[in-house]
Amino acid sequence: MMLILLAGFGAIFGSILRFLMLELANRWFADIAIWMVMIINLSASLLIGIAFGMHLQAGVNVFWATGILGGYSTFSAPIVELADALEKNDRSQRNLVELKTIIAFVGGIGMLLLGVALTKLF
Repeated sequence: MMLILLAGFGAIFGSILRFLMLELANRWFADIAIWMVMIINLSASLLIGIAFGMHLQAGVNVFWATGILGGYSTFSAPIVELADALEKNDRSQRNLVELKTIIAFVGGIGMLLLGVALTKLF
């Protein structure tokens, strides 16, 4: 039960951080705001890789990796964006969304592995 609470408590902070970053991106970086979900997901993958590579104790790992970083990342967003683009049948928008979806998942794996590799350097 304690691990469930740690994950949930961490997710609160991660979700707030994600929401804040998305809001700030829309205000400050209007032109590149469409890439903020990608930046969030790739940075979360990197940080999860670092957490994994550090071999944290179970409770600490659940709080940080599952909770905070799980709440911070939003891998459902690229899928919803892809579904919306498919429904609208706008080829130019669909191409961009397909590219972003591929980058999110393939790049996420790369960033995870990079995070693990970085922990071996220190």
